Amino acid sequence: MSESHAPLDTPQAGACAPEELVLRHAGVISAQRDRGELEVAFVHAVQDVLLATSAQLYRVFTPKGDCLAGLVAKADLSGRYCLDDGLSWPANTASIEHFPALHRSLTSGNSIVVPAGTTGNNSLHEQVFPIVREGNVFFGFAVIRQAAPLDARQQGIVLGLIRLFCNQLRLLDYSEIDTLTGLLNRKTFDESLLRILSSLQENDAGAGSNVLHLPRRRHGADAEDSHWLAVIDIDHFKTINDTYGHLIGDEVLLMIANMMKTSFRAHDKLFRFGGEEFVVVLKPTEARNAMNIFERFRRQVEAHEFPQVGHLTISTGFARIGINDLPSAIIDNADEALYWAKHHGRNQVFSYEDLVSEGHVQRRIVETNSVELF
Repeated sequence: MSESHAPLDTPQAGACAPEELVLRHAGVISAQRDRGELEVAFVHAVQDVLLATSAQLYRVFTPKGDCLAGLVAKADLSGRYCLDDGLSWPANTASIEHFPALHRSLTSGNSIVVPAGTTGNNSLHEQVFPIVREGNVFFGFAVIRQAAPLDARQQGIVLGLIRLFCNQLRLLDYSEIDTLTGLLNRKTFDESLLRILSSLQENDAGAGSNVLHLPRRRHGADAEDSHWLAVIDIDHFKTINDTYGHLIGDEVLLMIANMMKTSFRAHDKLFRFGGEEFVVVLKPTEARNAMNIFERFRRQVEAHEFPQVGHLTISTGFARIGINDLPSAIIDNADEALYWAKHHGRNQVFSYEDLVSEGHVQRRIVETNSVELF
């Protein structure tokens, strides 16, 4: 977090009239197609228009039985920073009870003011704005710090920028989410895999530069920990469609997707790849843990009784996401493990790396001078 990042070509306060400044920032926010850049553009707009000492954006994460908050973007007099790598929770994420002002705002559902002198910083007033998306989905908080409390006009500006921010999030959701299952779609998968590979390469090279100034991943994980990509396929799905019809087939897809959402961890990325095929990208873990995670989901599906259809099974193949792998090679490796599962009894989970080490499949040598990524 040593360098600043200005999202696109944004004006500085004082360079134009306040109304023009708001409109210029609104144009920047509405042009964003990346969530990290959108978050940075939002806090920059708030800080710049208000001439605030700082503006921060916190996201709320709700793993089962818990409520966490993490700082994902901030803008202050030294620059703008993105702390959201799009892969995992920010490094500063903790229980919301560790953030008393955020906790009070969440509990009340309202904006709150923390006067100067009542926190560790005796010279700055702090105002917390809850950010609630369409459908009463709680996103997080905007936190503004400045020497004087916000007046009514300034509060109106913040609320307007929050609405614009949420509208842009909704547009990103529309472009990234599969409409049937609510999982991420194929387009988003391609972008996520490229982001992971880019992050791995940067970590390997050291604290290399990055357009977004994304945080480097923590190095506390075991050296054997890796991201894993799995392809999950519903066994005999064509028979389900032919026997019960496509409406029942769609219901099966939706139920499988909902089971994935409850079975996998909050950090894991879940995608509908097309048809009856799903993809999971696990956050870094050991190979043994990855196998256990996918095997647990296989058993969960096998034990579930689907309306009209009864019991069904899935086959899964997964592969390591290596630092020098091409995206197409990673998918091919997982597909080869899936193919092995399909042709050796179905209702099984196989690791590509295990199949290679056991001599069942031969590791392919992939030429890396091709421009084709997927």
